[in-house]
This record gives sequence, C-alpha cells and structure tokens, in this order.
Amino acid sequence: MKSNNQHKILIAAGGTGGHLFPAIAIAEEIKARMPLVDLLFVGTKKRMEAELLPKLGYNFFGTSIKGLPRKIGLSLISFFLSFIVALVESLFRLFKFKPDVAIGTGSYISVPPLLAAKFFGAKIFLTESNSLPGIATRFLAPLATEIYLTFEQSKKYFKNKSNLFVTGTPVRKSLIQKNREEAARYFNLSKELKTILVLGGSLGARSINEKIRNIYQKLSERYQLIWQTGKRDYDLYKNLDHNERVVILPFIERMDYAYSMCDLLVSRSGASTISEIVTQKISSILIPSPNVTENHQYHNAMELVEQNAAEIHLDNQSSEELYNQIISLLEDENRLTMISRNLDSIAKPDATKTIVDRIIKHLEKSE
Repeated sequence: MKSNNQHKILIAAGGTGGHLFPAIAIAEEIKARMPLVDLLFVGTKKRMEAELLPKLGYNFFGTSIKGLPRKIGLSLISFFLSFIVALVESLFRLFKFKPDVAIGTGSYISVPPLLAAKFFGAKIFLTESNSLPGIATRFLAPLATEIYLTFEQSKKYFKNKSNLFVTGTPVRKSLIQKNREEAARYFNLSKELKTILVLGGSLGARSINEKIRNIYQKLSERYQLIWQTGKRDYDLYKNLDHNERVVILPFIERMDYAYSMCDLLVSRSGASTISEIVTQKISSILIPSPNVTENHQYHNAMELVEQNAAEIHLDNQSSEELYNQIISLLEDENRLTMISRNLDSIAKPDATKTIVDRIIKHLEKSE
C-alpha cells in the first residue's frame, strides 16, 4: 500500500497564466502536504510553462501540440495532427510514470495528457476558472471523478451535476501576502500615492496599451502607474517620455508587490486575474478581450459586474472614456469601499486547500 508521499500526480496545464497559475497553486499545496510526492507537469514545448515550471523546480514534459485555430481551414487539420502526436507523446511518457491522479486546469493543451492518464487508470480531476466552461473541460467532463468550478452558474453547462463542486479558483499563496512599504521600494514609488496597475496578460494586450499610451501622462498628474506592457509590445512603449510616477515594464516578476501597490487594476478579465481580484479584494476596471474562445472573458467580467464588485470597459470604447472611468472610480471612496466589501462576500480564500483536500481523500480511498 502506498503512503500519501509515494503517490504519482500529473498536472496538465499551460498556454496562458489563467490555466498555469492555478495549477502552480495546486502543486504548491500538494507539495506542502505530501513532500515526497512524485509530481509531473505536462504542457507544451514552446509556451510560458516550458520556461517557468523548470525554474520553479518542477519536473516538466512538453508535448508538440499546436494552437487551437478559431476558424475552420487547413490550420485545423494541422492542429488535429499535432493533437494525435501529443497524445502519442503523452502515452509514451506516462507508460513509465503511470499517475494515480491527473489534474487538468483547462485549455486544449491538457486534453492529450489527461486522455493518456485515463488510459493508464488515473483518476481525473478538473478545475474550471471561467464562468463559461472551456471546450476542454466540457470534453473531458465525462471522464472526471470531480470537477471544481469558480462560479455557481457554470453548473448549467454540464449534464452530470453530481460531481460538480463550487470551490473558487486556486491562487498562489505568495500573491496574497501584502507589504506596501516593501513594494513601494521595489518599484521606486511612493507608498502614499494611489497607484493604478495596468495588466494585459504575460504577452500584453495591444488595445489596452494603446489606450494607456494616450492617457498615462494625464493619469500621472494625480496618481502613480505601474504598466505591464507584455513582452511582445514592450519595445513599442519602453522609450516613451515618462516621469518618476510611471513604471513601464515588459513583465512583472513580483506580482505580490504589484498587488500590494494596487489601488485600482485595469486589466483583461482572464480567469486567473478574476480569481486574484476576488481573493485580494482589488477594485478593478475589466476590459474583456474580444479575441478569445466563446467570448469567455466577457462572461468572467460580468460575473463581478453584476454583483457590483467591478466595472467593465469595452475594447471598442475610447481612451478618454477609460480615463474618465478611472478618475471617477479612484475619487469615489464610498464606491471603492463597496466594491471591496462585495468582493469579500464572494471570495473563497480556501479554494486551493479545499481542492487538494478532496483529491487526497480520493487517493486515500484508492489505497
């Protein structure tokens, strides 16, 4: 009989931070509870997980799967061929590893390794952070032992509701620890002045960057600004004239410090960002990307907007409208307090622990 520490666990995740960061939160909790567990991450060879996970000390295997195209065409054939290759790669890798449990956090990247894990007898556990569950989660749902959701209303998209649990989204513990004084020194900013944090994801969001370029100087007359342009766009903005109140970065390594300084977040509404907003009670103006599958970022944003816990700004609105929205919100202390209170009422800070508790319980049963 295995002890908990001897179990083998596969985590399939990657592509974007919304899928990867909850997976890392789960892995951190598992390692803390089961120090000798054999943990394997599977993602792609060329996305952010291939660089980040080995740096964090995790055992990582990358498949050759290509990006899922949004339109029918030759690229769809190429995707399915790469899917088959990724499935074969996963089968070969898991022939020796043979996980007891396989965890998926969404995205097409996770499907081949989870299918391979199921073939070798692993129990499948899925987390879904988006309000509108992704294609991968819905496809894999019939194979899953349990599925962990962020939003109650997501249940309506599944036929079998007996294995659904609304737990919230796992968030890395390091992001929850706030220290504004240290953060101010890190960014060389004042801890007293209100600070706007602008994020568009790890690669960046061109439309958000263009809006901020038009208004960052006016904003800096009253506030501080930490602006993550994304690596892809950094060269376009790094040489802009700016004063000591504006910090322009391609990527923020210390997101715990960024959130410590943040009085207002202007951001896309990916699943990971939404969960971090809720957990840390951050006031936000959400700008959903119009270029994502099934418009899921809009649905994510509206989950908070309808509970008066965030504001929304559409991608096709003007820079001036965004400026007015930012000023109006930051100048309204009652509104900021109400948003924080509403976020607190919907937060599930124990999401990671709850999910890992349930997975360990199933491992113990299998012994």
